[in-house]
Amino acid sequence: MLPEFVFGIINPRFALCWNTDRLGVVLILSVILATMRNVKVIIVFLCLFALLQITQFCNMNYFGTYLTPYAIEFIFLETADIVRESKAVWKNNLYIFAITLIPYGVLCYLYYKRLLQRVTFKYAWIVLVLFWGYFFYNANRPNKLFQMLFKNTCYASYNTINAYGAFFGKLLPDYLRDSYEKDHFPEYKITKIEDNTEKSVNIIFVVGESINVNQMSLFGYERDTTPRMIEYASSDKNFIHTKAWGAAVNTLISLPMIYNIQVNPKNYKKLIKQDTNMFKLAKENGFKITYIELQNESVFRKTSVSTYDDLYIYQESERKKVNGERGFLAQVLNKLDMSGRNFIVIHKRNVHSPYEENYDLEKEEFENFSNGKHPRIDAYDNAILYEDTLIRSILDFVSSTKQETYFYYTSDHGESMGEEGLWGHGHLHQSDLEVPFVFTMFNSNDRAYWEKMKKMENPCAHDIGLAVVEKLGYLIEIPGSDLSICRINGRNSMGKAGVFNVIKEKGKPPVFKKVM
Repeated sequence: MLPEFVFGIINPRFALCWNTDRLGVVLILSVILATMRNVKVIIVFLCLFALLQITQFCNMNYFGTYLTPYAIEFIFLETADIVRESKAVWKNNLYIFAITLIPYGVLCYLYYKRLLQRVTFKYAWIVLVLFWGYFFYNANRPNKLFQMLFKNTCYASYNTINAYGAFFGKLLPDYLRDSYEKDHFPEYKITKIEDNTEKSVNIIFVVGESINVNQMSLFGYERDTTPRMIEYASSDKNFIHTKAWGAAVNTLISLPMIYNIQVNPKNYKKLIKQDTNMFKLAKENGFKITYIELQNESVFRKTSVSTYDDLYIYQESERKKVNGERGFLAQVLNKLDMSGRNFIVIHKRNVHSPYEENYDLEKEEFENFSNGKHPRIDAYDNAILYEDTLIRSILDFVSSTKQETYFYYTSDHGESMGEEGLWGHGHLHQSDLEVPFVFTMFNSNDRAYWEKMKKMENPCAHDIGLAVVEKLGYLIEIPGSDLSICRINGRNSMGKAGVFNVIKEKGKPPVFKKVM
């Protein structure tokens, strides 16, 4: 208990409390370990548990929340990104290793040197197996897994037992057996409404990264973080902007949902069948597809974008050579041929953490906010200022086209900035899910479509996807789904990590409901 006692002093939000149930569980585990005869087993267990506790504390320190079973899954899926982000915050986590490894190390030493007088029990190892078996059993009971997902308690040690028990007892075996529950959903109805494959038109779809709409001055934020977009909006009569909702809490879950117009997170068959995949539909209707990936090749591969003509991937190794994301983007845009039929998708890296890495090659221009609210907020707002420049450069490029062109901009998910103690993304929380939506068009007289875009208030990710696909030449109907509800996915592509429902009713504030 010592590590989390010290952690709670440093981070009062996670201070220990008096909860007899949770404390009892930790006490039972302690007694079982203390009575085991085999000292080597005790030492191995303590070393492993110390490592699990370190992951727990690091997650709490960075995100402001306890570790969940699905977050554990993403430790393995996003190892490279985690390592990269850690470069900016590792100093902030050094104390975690100290407060954890020192007491655990001392305890292991005492056991190893047999300096502790103990009462041992020959069959204590059986009791240990039964202890973990209880959590494995709970994870497989109806509705119990959902309760285990969000049991944030005032005991990090209990949450470590709970979260890893659910992960190893349910999530990992299900993944290995491919035994997820199979839900059934009606097929989408796809109607081709435009089949003139000779018509010249450009569709530009920009998907931002970790954009919290409430940190953008374009949407009323007090800091002037988006001056260039505001300036552009004042001169473009077709410019529309509104708050929207992301598809999921994480990039690897969100992008496939957006690209396949997956309305219900549990309808994972859309990701397999891909009959409404916007790249596939664009190709079938004569569009040349250009995909610009500004994160890395690993992210590109994991989002399963398999249909494209031209592909540009930003290489981190060439970051300084090309002057970061801005320089790379400028090089790629200069290569694009905007004549004919083009579907261009740009998936961005900025504003992903570590935030300061996004603009550090041009600090003199973008490090405008400092010593204000919080170092992380200052760095984030600077990155939004950089994002403002990037989006303006894309808008300037697109506006120079001589043919009919439609521009869309949103984000995969938002980013918490300390709301209710939460930081980063991965949380089923409102602050983590609100994103921007921007639309404009050039050389088009389709006023009916513009009016349709104008009427979209706080659109869901699927609303935006349906609008993009309409200009690709398709009308998609989704039977059995209430499209006024935004179903935002948690950290699992099959909707098993919880879903955040945003229930919209015209003229009323949205209603939020977290469901399994």
